[in-house]
Amino acid sequence: MTIVHVNIGLGGGGAEHMILEMAKKSQQDTIKTIIFAITDNRQIEFKFAENNLEYHFLGINSPKQFFKGIKTLKRKLAGYDDVVMHCHMFHALIVGLTYSLFYKKTPIVFTLHNILVEEFYRRIVLYLTKPFRKADINFSSRASKWYLRNTKVIANGVDFDKFKLDKERQYNVNETFKFLYLGRIEEQKNPLILTALATKLLAHGHDNFEILVAGEGDMRLQLEQQITKHHLEKHIKLLGFQKDVKQLLMNAHCMIMPSLWEGLPISLIEASATKLPIITTPVGSIPDFFNTTNAYVADCDTFHKEMISVLTDYQQALAKAEKLYIDNKTIFDINSVYQQHLELYRAVSNEKQSDY
Repeated sequence: MTIVHVNIGLGGGGAEHMILEMAKKSQQDTIKTIIFAITDNRQIEFKFAENNLEYHFLGINSPKQFFKGIKTLKRKLAGYDDVVMHCHMFHALIVGLTYSLFYKKTPIVFTLHNILVEEFYRRIVLYLTKPFRKADINFSSRASKWYLRNTKVIANGVDFDKFKLDKERQYNVNETFKFLYLGRIEEQKNPLILTALATKLLAHGHDNFEILVAGEGDMRLQLEQQITKHHLEKHIKLLGFQKDVKQLLMNAHCMIMPSLWEGLPISLIEASATKLPIITTPVGSIPDFFNTTNAYVADCDTFHKEMISVLTDYQQALAKAEKLYIDNKTIFDINSVYQQHLELYRAVSNEKQSDY
């Protein structure tokens, strides 16, 4: 069996990190694994290179390059017969389906990586192409939709050994409290709320804090302008893309994720692996694993109140983080997640092509 992962690019998102960890595991099992990036986004290409993984760029950066990219995919896979193709997100699925329908029938596994599909035409496409997919992976039963084949529930995962704490977490009231926003600076992640959150904390008498923003995105300039407008340069720091996520998590006191919509964010799982207290909105599959007993879950309107709760009672926050670690370690551990994927790959690989 040859496992082929197809994704939009090698950016810094959760899908890319899941592919990276899965490919590392299958490589250790001496299973041929190839990664294809549709676009030329190379943000974390170095991580794939340093792990000696095979990856290729299809160069589909505009619609007119589509069929040229498909031909590249065909050429690179010409010598492989027993292929299982795992397509990550909508555009990768279109590439995989085109290859399978017009060149070589290939069992396709699909992960949407998000619950919200805003465009109606995409929902219709997903519904109509259900017969051409062997399985869809959902993060939880909450992710079940009429346009998806809800055949397998597998959570995202991370390497818990990699994120093991070097020392016990603690917070001295005299030090600056560090909230960490780890993710893209884009609409989905709701970055512009950060200035409102900082303003509300200040209004409640809390001024010894920083919100560290680790990531890049098309709303960065807007966020910078809002920070300047409200004179919050002391309290909101834009760090840009960061290679060493583990160190960020270790140095922070609390992760905040005020997202408007999500699937199951890798960054939350990484934070839970380091026993970092978490404040998140209840979107996507998040409420299936993160709740008021092991994290702080709040809508955007009351998000600042949970930040104040963590600031004023950090011991309770640490107790919740410890419970979250215990609750979900088995579910989120990459070894378990990989084995579940591998079982699915083998199952669809063994099905006859006549099932299409």
